[in-house]
Amino acid sequence: MFNVESVERVELCESLLTWIQTFNVDAPCQTVEDLTNGVVMAQVLQKIDPSYFDENWLNRIKTEVGDNWRLKISNLKKILKGILDYNHEILGQQINDFTLPDVNLIGEHSDAAELGRMLQLILGCAVNCEQKQEYIQAIMMMEESVQHVVMTAIQELMSKESPVSAGNDAYVDLDRQLKKTTEELNEALSAKEEIAQRCHELDMQVAALQEEKSSLLAENQVLMERLNQSDSIEDPNSPAGRRHLQLQTQLEQLQEETFRLEAAKDDYRIRCEELEKEISELRQQNDELTTLADEAQSLKDEIDVL
Repeated sequence: MFNVESVERVELCESLLTWIQTFNVDAPCQTVEDLTNGVVMAQVLQKIDPSYFDENWLNRIKTEVGDNWRLKISNLKKILKGILDYNHEILGQQINDFTLPDVNLIGEHSDAAELGRMLQLILGCAVNCEQKQEYIQAIMMMEESVQHVVMTAIQELMSKESPVSAGNDAYVDLDRQLKKTTEELNEALSAKEEIAQRCHELDMQVAALQEEKSSLLAENQVLMERLNQSDSIEDPNSPAGRRHLQLQTQLEQLQEETFRLEAAKDDYRIRCEELEKEISELRQQNDELTTLADEAQSLKDEIDVL
C-alpha cells in the first residue's frame, strides 16, 4: 500500500505548492502562508470544475482575511467540505482511512504538514475530474523529483478511495438537494440576522438624533425668550442671532438625517419581511426533502438487506 509517510509531509507540501502554481490563479501562491487563507485553493478548485465550484460557491470564501486566523479557518472548513462533497456527488467515490487535514492548525499556525494533506485532496479532485488528462500531463512536465512526490501522493489517495454504490444515485441526488436547501436556509437566516442587527443600529441612531434635536429645540427656546433683552435673534450679527441661525441649520440637517435613517429602516424592514417569507419556504422545502431522504434511506436499507 502506498504511503506518503515515507515521504516527509513537509516535502509533500512543498512539492504540491509547486504543483498548485501551475494553475496560474490570481491570488499569490509562493509560500505556505499564501495558502493558509484558502483563497488560492478555492480558485484552483473552480478551475478544476467551474460548474460545481461556481461563482456562488467561490463568493462564500472571504478574500480579505488578513491575519485573522478565525476567518482563515472558516474558509478552510468550507473548502474541505466542498472537496468531500465533490468526491461523493460528482466523482462518485468516498475517501476511507485517510487522515483529513486539521484546518485549525493550517489557519492558526500555518502548519505545512496539514496543508499538504489539504492540497493532496485537491490533487485527487484534479486527477479524477473530466479534464484529468490535462492535469496529469501538466504533472508529467514537472521536475522529476517533484513529479515523483506528486505521483506518490496520488497513489496513496487512490488507495483510500472507494466507489459509491451505483444503486444509490437517486439517494445521492436527493441528499445533494437536501444539502443545498439547508445551505440556502442557513444563508437566509444569517442574512436576516445581519439585517435585524442593522435595524437595531438604525433605531439607536434615530433615538440619538431625536435626543439631539430635543436638546437643540430647548436651546432655541431659551434664545427665543431672550427677545426682550438687548441681543435680538433677528439680528444675524448679534451673538444670539448667530447662534439662532446656527441652531436652525443644525436642526434642518438633523431633520434630513432623521428622514434618511427612517427610510433606510423601512427598506431594511421590507427586506427582513421578504427573508422571513423565503426562510419559511426553505424550511418547508427542507422538511419535505428530509422526509424524502428518510424514505429513500429506508428503501435503500431494505434493498441492501435483499
